[in-house]
Amino acid sequence: MRAANARVRRVRGTVTRQRPESATAAAAPRPGALLRIDEAVVHDLSHELGNYFHKLSYWTDCVRSGASDLEAGVSPADELDRTLHRLQTFLNLALVYFEPAVADLVAVRGAEIAKAFEALLRGESPDAALEVTCTAAASDARVQVDTRRLSTGFRTIAVLLGAGAGTVLRLEVDLVASSKGGESLQLDISATGGSPEAAARRAQRVVEWAVAGRMLELNGGELRTNEQRPGSARCVLTLPLAG
Repeated sequence: MRAANARVRRVRGTVTRQRPESATAAAAPRPGALLRIDEAVVHDLSHELGNYFHKLSYWTDCVRSGASDLEAGVSPADELDRTLHRLQTFLNLALVYFEPAVADLVAVRGAEIAKAFEALLRGESPDAALEVTCTAAASDARVQVDTRRLSTGFRTIAVLLGAGAGTVLRLEVDLVASSKGGESLQLDISATGGSPEAAARRAQRVVEWAVAGRMLELNGGELRTNEQRPGSARCVLTLPLAG
């Protein structure tokens, strides 16, 4: 009976999955403009929803039948409740990907951006070692951001990079030349020594990274990611300086 709780096997289609070192579009859409929707993200979203509903159906059947051949300590009612809460959390995050592109911009200093990201990283990985460096130029630089959208992106990234003891997180904040001219604020974060099992448990990572990327995109920025192997990841965030 336990086999019924296994992940639904993914059916391969013609959709190309987003690969590491991919970048989200750097230009923020005009308010009210149509958003670019990545077909691969929709494909993964649909796949994960199928998994969740499969688990809900399985645990509902267990509750109805009074199944007794489960592992010791496993309560079908508790597992059904946990799955419902996980589905709600996943849907709340996934729907952010489709929010209208209406930004509420405020000017903030680079030092504030760095501290906010640092706080979220520490909150998600209290047992990991965190090393932070922020140059004087980056601290004094000013960017215009939608703080709610940016906070959602930062929090999502912090969760994705979250790990326990033995993990080393490095956050480097600096100014870099922008491909469009001028300079951008860059946040370079890497995670090493993490648990491969912890990374493997995140079945919806593609959707989560896409949401984080969309939040940077709506702030006129860009997110590049690279998960070379489970337990090791790096991402680079850039935000244009205020004109």
